[in-house]
This record gives sequence, structure tokens and C-alpha cells, in this order.
Amino acid sequence: MHEPQRPRNQILVWSWSLDADGPSGESAEALLSEDEKVRSQKFASPRLRRRFVAGRARLRSLLGEHLGRDPRTLVFVQNEFGKPSLVDAPFVHFSLSHTDDQAILAVSDTLMVGADIERVRVLDHLDLAKRYFHPNEAATIERLPHADDQRQAFFRTWTLKEAIVKALGKGLSIPLDTFEVSIATSPPTLVLCPDGAPQAWWLHLATGDYCRALAAPAGADVGLIQRTV
Repeated sequence: MHEPQRPRNQILVWSWSLDADGPSGESAEALLSEDEKVRSQKFASPRLRRRFVAGRARLRSLLGEHLGRDPRTLVFVQNEFGKPSLVDAPFVHFSLSHTDDQAILAVSDTLMVGADIERVRVLDHLDLAKRYFHPNEAATIERLPHADDQRQAFFRTWTLKEAIVKALGKGLSIPLDTFEVSIATSPPTLVLCPDGAPQAWWLHLATGDYCRALAAPAGADVGLIQRTV
């Protein structure tokens, strides 16, 4: 009997609460660079500052564990659009996203990866969809009969599109209305690619009180490993 072939590409995703037990206080700050410590002082409230420190410390801890390195030795650099990478490990692609106290980190050694998480909440979803989404996406959301369904569809679409632009590393220099996703399929699909982007994409979506989306320019041959810390 032949063993099933393992996917050539893997994406690891860690999820955690920024308010839960973990690196905190002085132990968390000890993992940060001087620049990160300076950035932490700019937050207006102690809670936001604690969450920033906890998020950066956990990012360093997880990437250090992944590489077998001391997390304090990791040096980050950003491209012109703000996408971070590691100076001496550029082959490691990662994407960090957080909303409220929830955070996710996606990591891959072979694929550019984007991750986004958003709390589902009340807002003017139809107006935002018409202003920022592809017309077909906005029309699909508007056709749904109930406001709750429209809201869920808005956040599912939003997180997917954010994950795609994060994977490409160009941020909002790619207008969200210039490409189209479909949440009618399972898994979701990229109907119209951003200009100049690869044609084949792997997309993943999980919904509930929070929407979590992952995106990578790849075919279906992707293994997803999900962990909670």
C-alpha cells in the first residue's frame, strides 16, 4: 500500500489571545528590539500597549521556535509597502494579523502567505462594499435577504481580499475593487486576479464571531497545520 503523498507546500497557522497567559510584562519586553520598545510607548492606552508588546513577543517566540533560533536575535525589515521579512531568513514567509485580543500568525517556508482576522461587528457594510469592493462582490452581498447574512458575507469577502494583498506584499497599493473573490464556493475562489499577480491561488476561510482568512499563490497542493497557543 502506498502512503498518501504529502503536500509539497505547507502553511502553519498559530492562533492566540493577546490577553491570555504568555509572554507579558518584563519577560515579553525582554524579547523586543529597541525599536519595538519605542513603538510600544506610542500607544495611548495601557491595554493597547500590553497587546502590542504581547503580540510582538509572541511573533518573535514562534518564529524563533520555527527556525531554532533565539527570538531576540531576529531582525525584521520591511519592503516599501510595509510587508515584513527576516533579514537573514528571507525564505520564511509570514503574516501576522490581530483584532481586539485575537491574533493569528501564518508561516510558510515555500509560499508567500497572507493572513487576516476581523471581528464580525455592526457597521455600514453595504456602503463600504459599494465603495471599496469589486462591483460583482458588492452586488452579491446586497442580494442577500437578511442584514446578518450580508454582514457575514462582507467580512468573509473583506478578510479574503486583505489576505490576498498581504500575500502579494503590496498592501493597499492594490485597490480592493480591482480584483474579485467568490465566497459562494468551498473553498472560496479568486475569480479575477490582481493585475500582474499569479493566476493560481489557495484560499482558506473560517467564520464565526471572527472571520479568519488565509491566501497563498499556489494550487490545491497545500497542507494546512493549525495550532492554538
